[in-house]
Amino acid sequence: MRKGLSAATCLAMFLAQAQAEEIVPLAGCYERIYDAAWLKAHSGQIISRVTLSVQKTSVPQTPGEKQHIVADAFLAMWSGKNSFGSIGACYWEKVGLICNAALSAQETDACKSKADGVRTCRIAFDDAGSFELAQKPEGLLLTVHERLELPGPEDRAEYLYLSPSNAENHAFLLQPVPEARCK
Repeated sequence: MRKGLSAATCLAMFLAQAQAEEIVPLAGCYERIYDAAWLKAHSGQIISRVTLSVQKTSVPQTPGEKQHIVADAFLAMWSGKNSFGSIGACYWEKVGLICNAALSAQETDACKSKADGVRTCRIAFDDAGSFELAQKPEGLLLTVHERLELPGPEDRAEYLYLSPSNAENHAFLLQPVPEARCK
């Protein structure tokens, strides 16, 4: 009896430890910098640099949650000299992560255009869009899932909009880099 209890206790401890050390899919730091030659060959591309950090979520699971959030994705994109960013709450779906972009509280006008680019207005006040992350042999593929609205730095008066229908600005193949590059 004592041996059975001991084995059961060991198994419970092992399972608790495994659960506490939950593996986060696609965790790490990724980046892509597009040089002048690339941007010249892809004249419609407005993104010159992308950094992405994926890590275990700091948000606890809530009862009744439709999608269990497993990771936080810190996404930054540069268009020209301006940077835009968002924290994505990511859940596992089939072969990758879907990350909902964070809403910005900035009060501004609604946009009349839904075209890609930098705007001083917002497309939607209740949905900032989402992006998908999938591991590929060549690196991590970041794809605009629905659309993506990224606020600009500090005053957040500008927003970067990307749509899935724009071939030049909807998919970005990122490479693993040291974590310091994502800070």
